[in-house]
Amino acid sequence: MAQVDFGGGTLEPSVDIALLADAVQASQGKLFVLGGGWDVLTVRSLPARHPSMGIGLRVRVPWGWPGESVVLEVELQDEDGRSVLPGTLKAPVPVRRPPHLPEGQDLTVVRALTFTNIVFREAGAYSFVVSIDGDVKERLRFMVRMRETPT
Repeated sequence: MAQVDFGGGTLEPSVDIALLADAVQASQGKLFVLGGGWDVLTVRSLPARHPSMGIGLRVRVPWGWPGESVVLEVELQDEDGRSVLPGTLKAPVPVRRPPHLPEGQDLTVVRALTFTNIVFREAGAYSFVVSIDGDVKERLRFMVRMRETPT
């Protein structure tokens, strides 16, 4: 990955907002979140099919970044680092500067991702691993737990 050195160290794209939610939309540079910030998914039985979950992300690209895009990747892993989904979500994110952006200001790009009908075969720890240009930037960790039955 390319890095930019401004004399005080290198700067590279980062993820400065990442959260799990029941639903997320991205519009006009904002994240609209429903049921956000959770880290425990309670299920009645296993395996469990969860109908929908969202991820809200804001990627920050430093001023002077030489590229016109970064590659955003998201993979769902279990606690042993095995992929839960058949593949990794991988998409280029354009980082072209709008003309009104003042010189020196970082560019931010918001993305909302929706995952439907994910099957969790076991209770335990899971994480959405978020990478930019192949470098892991964030891990959204959560637990899948069985609902306690009243005695």
